[in-house]
Amino acid sequence: MRSIRPLIAGNGIAIFLTIVCLLPITAIFAVAATAPFDDLMASLGLWLQDVFNWTSSEFDTRARFAKMGFAIRIVIIAVGISFLYFAVSNWLTLGLARRTARHSAGTQSAIIESIQPWIFVGPALMLLMLFLLVPGFLTLKQSMQEASGTFSFTNYAFLWDPAALGYVQFRFAMRNSLMWLILVPSVCIMLGLLIAVLADSLRWGVIAKTFIFVPLAISFVGAAVIWRNIFAGGGIEALQTINGATPSYQVGLMKALLGHPADYAEPLYNLKFWGNFFLMWILVWVQTGFAMVIFSAALRGVPQDTIEAATIDGANPFQMFFRVKLPQIYSTVMVVWTTLVILVLKVFDIPYALSANDDDKLLLAVMMENARNNWSIGGDNVDNLFAAIAVMLMLTVVPNMIFNAWRIRREQKQLS
Repeated sequence: MRSIRPLIAGNGIAIFLTIVCLLPITAIFAVAATAPFDDLMASLGLWLQDVFNWTSSEFDTRARFAKMGFAIRIVIIAVGISFLYFAVSNWLTLGLARRTARHSAGTQSAIIESIQPWIFVGPALMLLMLFLLVPGFLTLKQSMQEASGTFSFTNYAFLWDPAALGYVQFRFAMRNSLMWLILVPSVCIMLGLLIAVLADSLRWGVIAKTFIFVPLAISFVGAAVIWRNIFAGGGIEALQTINGATPSYQVGLMKALLGHPADYAEPLYNLKFWGNFFLMWILVWVQTGFAMVIFSAALRGVPQDTIEAATIDGANPFQMFFRVKLPQIYSTVMVVWTTLVILVLKVFDIPYALSANDDDKLLLAVMMENARNNWSIGGDNVDNLFAAIAVMLMLTVVPNMIFNAWRIRREQKQLS
C-alpha cells in the first residue's frame, strides 16, 4: 500500500491541475465560442416583437433576449464542465489503477477507493474555500481595520462602548438574536414532535399534517404579510347615526380576541419587548411543518421490536415516548436543531417586511443593514463596522458548530 501512495499523490495533483487549469480554460473558451448565441437570441426577440406587435422598445427587447441567451448558454456550459470534470477524473483514476496494478485486482480497487471520494468532495471543498473561507478571512481582516487602513480593535470596542451611538442597538440585537436562537428552535421541535406523535395515531392525521406543512411553502415575506393582518390594530369607533348607534369594532383579529378597543391602533408586533415574541411566532408557524415531517419519518423508523418489548414491560405512553422512541431519534432531533439554528441566524425578511426596526426588535442581520444605511462614523469606516457586526454574527454559530462536531465524534466512537 505504501508503494502506491506516491502514485495516488501524483494522480491527485493531476486532478487538481484539471480543476485549476483545464476546466477554467475550457469554460472560458466555451463562453467565447458561444457568444454569437446572444445575438441570435436578440434577433429572435426582435422577430417576435414584429410578429406579436410588442409595445416595448427594440433596445429593451434586444437586451432582454440577449440576457436570456447568456443565461441559457452559461447553464449548459456549467453542466457540461461538471460532466467533463468527472469524466477526466475517472479516466485518470482508472488509467492509474490499470497501469500500476495490471495483475492485481485488489490493488486496482484500493487505488480507485482512495481517489474516487476526493473526486466528488474536491469541487465542494474548492467552492467552500472560495465562497466561505476566503470571504470569512477577508471580513475578519476588514473588521480589524480603521478608515485609515491601520489594524486595531476599535470597531469591536465601538460596538461594546456604552457611550457609543450603536451600543444600544448592538446590545438589543445580541439579546434578541439569542432569544430567537433559544426559543424558535425549541418551540419548533416541541410542536413538531407533539404533532408528529399525535397525528400518527389518528386516521385523519395525514390531512392534519398536510395543513401544518403548507406554511413551509410560503416565503418569509408572505408569512409576515399574513400575520401582519392578524396582529394589526385599529378599527371603527362607535358612531351615532339616524338609524341608531353603530358599534365600534377592532380590525386586527388577534386584538379583537384580546378585547382591545377600536382606538388601540398599535400592532402587537410593535409592543416593547413583547413584540419580539409575536415576530418569533411567524417563524415558528412556518418551520413547525418542517420539524413535524422529519420527526414523523424518524418515528416510523423506530424498530418495532423495541416498542413491543416496552409494551410487554408495561410502559405507559409517556414512558414509551421519552424512554424508548426519543432516545432512538436523538440524532434526528439534533439535525433539526442545527438546521433551525442556522435558519434563525439568517432571519432578515420577517422584521424588515413588518418595518419592526425599533431598537428593541433588532436582530443582528437587520442591524447590519441599519449600520450600512444609517451609521456615519469616520467616513468610510462604516463598512468596517459592518464587517465587525458580521463577524459577531458568525461567532454566534461557533458554539453550535463545536457541539455538533463533538456529537458526531462521540457517535463515531460509539459505532467503532
